[in-house]
Amino acid sequence: MRILLLLLTFYGQLFLSQKSNDVIINHSGDSLKVYISSVDDIIIYNFPNESINNSLSKNCINKIIFGSGRVQQFDEKILINGIKDWEKVIITTNPDDVKCLTRKGEVRATSSNDWNFNGKVAIDKKATMKIKKEAAKLNAHIIFLEDQYKTNMTFWSGATSAKYGVAYSY
Repeated sequence: MRILLLLLTFYGQLFLSQKSNDVIINHSGDSLKVYISSVDDIIIYNFPNESINNSLSKNCINKIIFGSGRVQQFDEKILINGIKDWEKVIITTNPDDVKCLTRKGEVRATSSNDWNFNGKVAIDKKATMKIKKEAAKLNAHIIFLEDQYKTNMTFWSGATSAKYGVAYSY
């Protein structure tokens, strides 16, 4: 009787102590069966039977299904279907925001007031709108802004705003 109880206890702990895999589902629909170590802006994980830590940007991930059954949903996939969706385009200066994304092309926009007496803010908004529309033409949902400059209005010329960046999408 004692041996049977000891065997049941041993097998019970053996089955309960096994780790179940976590599942990472990318925006592309691919899934990875891994053990997740840390969830932050970067997800750190290990593949089963490996000890090397791998990392993946949170921007690439749709959701994580943990071994416990809990589901952590991340940002929804932003779909751009032409120039009409230009308001959904995001502008960033953080290079981590474009990791795992596909480069679609370079975008640039300039705007000036040419004596219309619009303020610097209005000129900058116009340049931002133009660069977002350029990215939307490429069906890109995020712009990594690499350079921008603004000049004040002088006696000889109006205020100017120019932006240059790279458009990315899934």
